[in-house]
Amino acid sequence: MEHVELTTENIIDENVEKLAELFPEVVTEIREPDGTLRHTIDVDALRERVGDVADGQRERYQFTWPGKREAKQEAYRQIDKCLRPCPEESVNWDTTGNLYIEGDNLDALKLLRNTYAGKVKMIYIDPPYNTGHDFIYDDDFARTKADYDAESGDYDEDGGRLVANPESNGRFHSDWCSMMYPRLLLARDLLSEDGVIFISIDENEDSTLVRIATEVFGHANYLGEIIWDKRNPKGSVGGVSFQHESIVVFARNKASFSIGQFIKRKEHADEIQKMAAHLYFTSKGDYEVATQRFKQWLSSKKGEFSGGELAYSTIDESGRVYQAVSMAAPDKPETRSHRPLIHPVTGKECPVPAKGWRFTDEKMDELIASNKVAYGKDETTQPRQKYYLTDNMTEAFSSLIYFGGSGDSLGLPFDNPKPLYVLKKLIESRPCANSLVLDFFSGSATTAHAVMQLNAEDGGNRKFIMVQLPEACDERSEAAKAGYENICEIGKERIRRAGKKIVAEVEESNRQLELGAEPKKVPDTGFRVLKIDSSNFEDVSAEPAEYTQQTLAGLADNLKPGRTAEDLLFQVMPQFQIPLSAKIEKRNVNGSTVFSVDDGRLVACFDRNVATETIVAMAKSQPDYAVMRDASFTGDDAVSNFGELFKTYSSATITRVV
Repeated sequence: MEHVELTTENIIDENVEKLAELFPEVVTEIREPDGTLRHTIDVDALRERVGDVADGQRERYQFTWPGKREAKQEAYRQIDKCLRPCPEESVNWDTTGNLYIEGDNLDALKLLRNTYAGKVKMIYIDPPYNTGHDFIYDDDFARTKADYDAESGDYDEDGGRLVANPESNGRFHSDWCSMMYPRLLLARDLLSEDGVIFISIDENEDSTLVRIATEVFGHANYLGEIIWDKRNPKGSVGGVSFQHESIVVFARNKASFSIGQFIKRKEHADEIQKMAAHLYFTSKGDYEVATQRFKQWLSSKKGEFSGGELAYSTIDESGRVYQAVSMAAPDKPETRSHRPLIHPVTGKECPVPAKGWRFTDEKMDELIASNKVAYGKDETTQPRQKYYLTDNMTEAFSSLIYFGGSGDSLGLPFDNPKPLYVLKKLIESRPCANSLVLDFFSGSATTAHAVMQLNAEDGGNRKFIMVQLPEACDERSEAAKAGYENICEIGKERIRRAGKKIVAEVEESNRQLELGAEPKKVPDTGFRVLKIDSSNFEDVSAEPAEYTQQTLAGLADNLKPGRTAEDLLFQVMPQFQIPLSAKIEKRNVNGSTVFSVDDGRLVACFDRNVATETIVAMAKSQPDYAVMRDASFTGDDAVSNFGELFKTYSSATITRVV
């Protein structure tokens, strides 16, 4: 009977398998010190297949820093940790699809990878800026295994594996690069093929971040840089006073990322349409009078509306707003139409552009039939095409965001939380109402707030995963005075308050519905709290000489004290790629607790001395996967019986023991 792997997947082995698929002949075997054989890549054979390579002292373009090799290895290093469920700190545990993970985000990304690789539509992160005062994650790549194991799962007195990075440090930039590099490598694996990552950064490491991300995601997948104008210049500086922050944008695969997937809704489109409808109605359908009044109103909005929005300045006889654009062809291909259009009032021919119309005769007929041609007062004016606002409510995402307001942290003591407005704009740029959004530097949880708010506004079903290190609050801070021990406590409270506010607003809106209007859907405002910890099982990998009679007796049950069946369940779920937000049913079967997860895809029982009748009942449910503990069986025969019973009642089920 196979056992469940308790460590995260071996990414290096995965990479070997990928190369083997492309070039089977480059795979070879090496013998490990313990005598086992392992597949690896014959570098010389690979060199023969790919031809000329850049190696040794040969000049090449590269971006490097002290510690880069170790940082890359850290991304690939396996960990023996788990995610422990915390229902008492969660909201709507049984029904929510959202996650809040407490712990080091490097560990979190590794633990999420097996289940969520290729499934995240959007990542937003606001990592610590390298200002010399903020903190960076203390990823000590040089530590020994003993040091690593001793440190595993623990946080220092400052609230975690965090250290200051003063500018006097000779590795000032290198340490920051080494912190970011492995996290971005793992983040890339989580993105879907058409996924995108947004990374906030200030001027200190802007160019460095672009170079790191270019190496990780590829230059071809660089989508650009968004400038967020905060309308608030920094104080006294020696040079240019920066009043902006940058948001660097990369796609997972630009070839799968079309322009239609990176848009934003026109800022004041709804307001413009509402005013146009009002003026058309009050003008009793006289669209010329309505247009005159409408243009006066737009004129008063010049400092507020963008030029693109102000261009929609005309109301036609249907009461719809449009802008008139030229139909003249930029060149003169034979396929374009050159026929004159007839003025609908005078009945005379209108002038044709020198190079003809940009459309074919068939397309021109279609535009005329759908009332999308705007004529002048008489035939002397060249007709133009109507661009209706209702057909153009979105536009390409601009490289500029103007917002000088503060973050809506609902009265909680955060330092400089990201504004809800900015995060909503970024999430809206991905027009997929069922997307999964990840933020692994969650901080004030603005991303979670923005996801829930957008779902309330457009009826979407986006889900979020927030990850945050439980960094301790300074005892002199307002947060500590308010009773919060760490930033995670404030972040979770922010989501709770935001959720309650959003639900109340939706319910109030539904009470005031106009006749015939559809009520808004109450969005998912819950979240499951999961906390990163060491494995649920004791380390039994010691050398035989290290065991005593006393330690052997203690290994009769290798489960750590205080660990529960639910803890075990959440350690094995990622091994079968079961979402951590999956529905979990807890049943009593012949006196044993049996978990049915994700509508029966996984069944698990971790009790001791489980009866045969219980195993039969589990098998008859015909799950995809079934898991039990070694301690569930009374002997080797019982373990074999577990496998045989499933072969009898559900031969397709994959069975594992933990």
